[in-house]
Amino acid sequence: MSEFFIAGSWRNRAAVLNVVEALDRADAASYSFVRAEYDEDAIVLAAPGGADDAALDSVPVRKLFEQDLAELRAAEHFVLVLPAGAAAHIEAGIAFGLGKRCWAVGPVDRSETLYRIFESMSPDVAGFIDQLRALRIVQ
Repeated sequence: MSEFFIAGSWRNRAAVLNVVEALDRADAASYSFVRAEYDEDAIVLAAPGGADDAALDSVPVRKLFEQDLAELRAAEHFVLVLPAGAAAHIEAGIAFGLGKRCWAVGPVDRSETLYRIFESMSPDVAGFIDQLRALRIVQ
């Protein structure tokens, strides 16, 4: 089971990877698309913009949807790395609806009332990890 499900944008992959690596250093398990394993059907989607024109009923899209949803259900916490696109924000809504503790990391370009789903919105990874440590969620 993944303790943390980390969502973000392929276009913001470096920031997502920074969060994954910070959680690794804090000995926390996580799942994110930056480290997900893709079979040969889905590998074409594993690149910036790779899924932009994919048919929603295609086998690769269905496989990735099921894989990500299973990991999201298994996680205790959800982390949205900002800036992020629509898919990551949909995942945030699903996580909140499933009762997951939700966190956001990164710059906020404008206020959104529904960002109230997040327990905190840290402007950077160090602040996020410090919060988790203060709450004794990670070491």
